[in-house]
Amino acid sequence: MTDTTFELINQLADERNFLYRLAAKQHLTETQLGRIHEIEGRLAMLWDTHRRELVASRRPERYTDAIRRAA
Repeated sequence: MTDTTFELINQLADERNFLYRLAAKQHLTETQLGRIHEIEGRLAMLWDTHRRELVASRRPERYTDAIRRAA
């Protein structure tokens, strides 16, 4: 799941980058501006999801395992 989320983050970041480069050359349409805002919102959500997935995959199965590791 983490790889899929991270791949989607990269795809959206690439699309956003393309739109930013386009904006440097010309005015963006309302649709393009809206897409940038949509991407920004989705990226924020996806990064949060990715962080949660990473934590969940690294969470010890039992509390005693965590205590042993910390000692």
